[in-house]
Amino acid sequence: MDKSALSGIFSKIVFAIFVIALIDIIYLNWWVFKSNKSQSTPTNQPKVTDVVDKAVVTTPSPGIDKLAVSPTPNAAVQQTPPQTIIERTQTVVQNAQKEIFIPIGSGSGYSNNFADIPGLEVTIDATKYSAIDSVVFQGSVWVEGGNGKAYAQLYNVDDKNQIYESQISNNTGVSTLQTSNNMNLPYSTKTYRVQVKTNITQYAAHIDNARIKITLK
Repeated sequence: MDKSALSGIFSKIVFAIFVIALIDIIYLNWWVFKSNKSQSTPTNQPKVTDVVDKAVVTTPSPGIDKLAVSPTPNAAVQQTPPQTIIERTQTVVQNAQKEIFIPIGSGSGYSNNFADIPGLEVTIDATKYSAIDSVVFQGSVWVEGGNGKAYAQLYNVDDKNQIYESQISNNTGVSTLQTSNNMNLPYSTKTYRVQVKTNITQYAAHIDNARIKITLK
């Protein structure tokens, strides 16, 4: 075989190798391009709304301890207007009242007219209490056996007169705390005595823990 024939065969082999290499490069480039494209758009990537649905936003605000935005399905998180979420605490200011209890004692009697109970009296100087709001007479009144009705009141020893606003009563045999109407006591030093009566003299009228309650403004 002469040299010209060998040269032609060699040229054809080189050309064939070149064509194959060129086809291989083109295929590789196509495959790489396709792979990059498929990775840039993953099918399993979570939607933005899915992430937003699970979001809880905490935003500090003056006067609010915690501000929580509840998740809204398939919707973007929006800031709630402050006036719809602020919890206002109303503080009620009151003037504290001072209550003063002056104990007198306990006793009983069988009279059907108001009669003194020995030893049940107290002296009060009203001038020592400024800005008096109210004064009432209190005591647990009951009638023996629940027969009839028991009454009690205060008597002004110095002025020798009954304090009608102080009258309290009970028609049961159960010791029950009773409170009189508001009394207008003289603005000076006076001695007050407890009196009781019963409408059935066979059954005693009782009063336990008699006291005067002064409430200051």
